[in-house]
Amino acid sequence: MRFAYPMLMAAALAVHTLTFPAAAAADEASDKVALARQVVDLAVAPGIDGRVARMIAEAAAKQPADRQAPFRADAEKAAAPIRADLLGEFATYYASALSLAELKDIHGFYSSPAGRKLVQVEEAKPAEVNAAIQQYIIKLVVLINGPK
Repeated sequence: MRFAYPMLMAAALAVHTLTFPAAAAADEASDKVALARQVVDLAVAPGIDGRVARMIAEAAAKQPADRQAPFRADAEKAAAPIRADLLGEFATYYASALSLAELKDIHGFYSSPAGRKLVQVEEAKPAEVNAAIQQYIIKLVVLINGPK
């Protein structure tokens, strides 16, 4: 009996030592996914939400006046699960591509006044800036693909 206690303690320590790194890795992976989702909510979601809202508004404007509000409501409802899946893809990718330390740094930036301002400025670009950007993209596509 006297030897059984030290043997049990040694076995318990061995099991704890073997499982602790796995538990720590699982905790870090979980932390990364949660933090990546917060980064996506701060940095990516506003852009996605703005684009979807503009697309729905443009499509609703093409409907008869009495159908615009119901169309908008139906489109927003239909878009919600797609939005969730899209943002989930971003979060999964960020969690796999970035370290926990990098995610913390990025989260810190987008949580800061400067980071929040950057998102606001990006989302508030005037139509003429968006049009100019689109023209540059078209030029690049033509350059790469050649004239048709």
